Amino acid sequence: MSIQIFILGALSEGNYYPYDIKKRIGKHLDQTDAKITEGTIYYNFEVLLKKGLIDKVETIQSENRPDKTTYGITEKGRIFLEESIYKVFQKFTNVESLYATLVHLDKVDNQKLAYLIMDIIEKLDKKLEYIDLHRPDEIDAQGDLKDALLLMRDHAYHSIQNDMLWLSKLLDHVQSRVLKS
Repeated sequence: MSIQIFILGALSEGNYYPYDIKKRIGKHLDQTDAKITEGTIYYNFEVLLKKGLIDKVETIQSENRPDKTTYGITEKGRIFLEESIYKVFQKFTNVESLYATLVHLDKVDNQKLAYLIMDIIEKLDKKLEYIDLHRPDEIDAQGDLKDALLLMRDHAYHSIQNDMLWLSKLLDHVQSRVLKS
């Protein structure tokens, strides 16, 4: 889904060859361990084309070279892109799952997005409350098992806190976009 969001987002800004999109994605992924192959890109272009979310704009044929096809987004694709971005926030699993959407916040209603982010923060806050209710001294285990459980609890707690901090920054950013519009 995130590759398709990235492709549709790029095509919403102009017409591109699949290879151009691969280079753009690669630039953003240089900071991560993720790798995108040309096969993955072309496969996703075919899926989007079959769904009517993108169209072939122009095909350039040259001797001794494969055809070079430029693609553009359809109106159906623009709607799908917006809905997909909302869906990613509605189905939040972790901060990394939001990365593909971040460069396309201009494609959605930022006020609606702000509500979705607030909902995520509220759900994470409830997870922290749950962890707080289950204090370490109440864990019915001993030795290494108890130590392991305490370490996992500590990691979960701090990871959620960190995600909430990051989401609060994202919320501030999105809300500032609302004020500018």
